[in-house]
Amino acid sequence: MTTVPQLLDRAATNFPEHPAILSPAENRTLSYAGLQAAALSAAGVLGRLGVHPGDRVALLVGNTIDFPIAFLGILRLGAVAVPLNPRLTQAEIAALLDHAEVKAVVAQKPFRDLVPAERQAVLLDPQELIGQPAEPLPYPKAEDDAEVLYTSGTTGSPKGALLTNAAACETAAMAAYEFGMRPLERVLIAMPLTHSAPLNLFLVGAIATGSCIVLDSFNPREPAALLQTIQAHKAKYLFAAPVAYLLALRAGPERYDLSSMRRFIYGGAPMAKEQVEAVRKAFGGEWMGVYGLTESGPNGIALQDRDHPDHAGSLGWHPTINAEVRLVDEYGADVQRNAPGELIMRTPSAMRGYLKNAEATAQVLQDGWIHTGDMAFRDVEGYYWMLDRKKDLILSGGFNVFPREVEEAILRHPSVADAAVVGTPHPDWGETVTAVVTLRPGEALTLDELREFVRPMLSSQKHPRRLEIVDALPRNPTGKLLKHVIRQRLT
Repeated sequence: MTTVPQLLDRAATNFPEHPAILSPAENRTLSYAGLQAAALSAAGVLGRLGVHPGDRVALLVGNTIDFPIAFLGILRLGAVAVPLNPRLTQAEIAALLDHAEVKAVVAQKPFRDLVPAERQAVLLDPQELIGQPAEPLPYPKAEDDAEVLYTSGTTGSPKGALLTNAAACETAAMAAYEFGMRPLERVLIAMPLTHSAPLNLFLVGAIATGSCIVLDSFNPREPAALLQTIQAHKAKYLFAAPVAYLLALRAGPERYDLSSMRRFIYGGAPMAKEQVEAVRKAFGGEWMGVYGLTESGPNGIALQDRDHPDHAGSLGWHPTINAEVRLVDEYGADVQRNAPGELIMRTPSAMRGYLKNAEATAQVLQDGWIHTGDMAFRDVEGYYWMLDRKKDLILSGGFNVFPREVEEAILRHPSVADAAVVGTPHPDWGETVTAVVTLRPGEALTLDELREFVRPMLSSQKHPRRLEIVDALPRNPTGKLLKHVIRQRLT
């Protein structure tokens, strides 16, 4: 089996002088031979500092060339990369560093103050990793851990998913096949590399195919910059969270030359049918939806471009090339078509478990299957449709209400820009359906108006009983709604 360092060395052998990474913001380009040399240099520096194979090294690095150099150097040594989101607070960073028991921290200058004083002795600037003498090193084994990826924590405290070299390579191989990535073509990465999809699907996936990675960092305040980058650097593939496409939609995609794009890929959060149709019409090109989770690599189900006209909003009708998917009831039995069930999946790209959390591992990994906690159904044509997170299900007056169904109805209202639906405590019904929305500029909305609007689409027990209008909904860097934060604010 192959390891991530072997993927890099293969690309450096096949495409030594071709660009591996292009960073427009830094005006830097690195060839595959240069990336290989930089990774070996980084591995040597870390080794001389006392980092050994199997040790964990944290990364506090943005979407710059420093990230892949440090990440690949850690793996080349046989150590384990622990990418951390620089948007976290110092207290949150300290807790994760302690939990992962890191041996060293690689942090760019803007993020060095996030590292607690007791960790400063093993704090490295990424620039210290390059241009140093390199010695031949043995490859890690396929079954050796490569990454600890802390989950996005949309339901509470993050957990560290342990992914091996083999798992990362399986994810990369799936991405190369499903997305159709080709050598030397440009893959734009605009989402944070601290998350599993940009990291394993697109950084490792692009290295596996010898593609050129264009590194960017999506700024919600300047969504037009994403369109400008596509136009300026002739990108062919882009993965982004739905919120990035929806914000860029307001910037007027028709004013930019996006003809280089072969495939726009979205995932990481649900996208309503009306939203998918709007971005496809405005951006052009082929579109692909992907469903997966950090614990699976990510890996799972894909919605191909040809399926969008009639099935936009669904997850797709088949798993990816190296995954299996089932829908099961609370007893683990397969459910019938159109019946709700929990999505479970089996794939060689799955995590080995959660770091130092045997209880959570046992809950999620059962008999080789990942229990996702996502509720869905499969229609008579075989397409999977997301209902909601198991933990987000609202129990109101004895009825089960899936928030996403209510959210999709609310999002059709012309005054609504964004929406989240949660259950809040009620003395008689147990929970009541509460809608939290942001409005388009200059618009207003009352609860009665909203209830009247959704009446033709939803049965009465699903109608919002409470409406809160806010300036913005809390989301993590990949665009996922933080519903536990919303519930905390409302109760």
